[in-house]
Amino acid sequence: MRALVVEDNAVNVRLMLALLKAKGITEVEIAEDANQAFEALQTGAFELIFMDVQLPWTDGLQLTTAIRDHPLVRDSRIIAVTAFSTPEDRRKAFDAGCDAFVPKPVRSEELFRVIDEQLALREG
Repeated sequence: MRALVVEDNAVNVRLMLALLKAKGITEVEIAEDANQAFEALQTGAFELIFMDVQLPWTDGLQLTTAIRDHPLVRDSRIIAVTAFSTPEDRRKAFDAGCDAFVPKPVRSEELFRVIDEQLALREG
């Protein structure tokens, strides 16, 4: 299983890596911005993409919209990860093409539940 974490905050990256490792997901690539995310997509498909909504230059929702049609992303489950978690923020994430939403600060129980749901839907 391959996962891509698109996150520009080093503390959040370390947290996501630790949580994903605890979930048994060890093949993880990190992208700090849209350019690095596009580069990572050239290396093959990812089952899960964790998308920070606030990124430098291009926000995560714009990036989600831009990559959603990429051939290697069509079957990926994109999970928005953000501190902005109002109903309007959630709607914007889903409208941009995200499949799920995890609020920050990320709690392991919530993240693991969303991962399980999204993988079940992907295999579905």
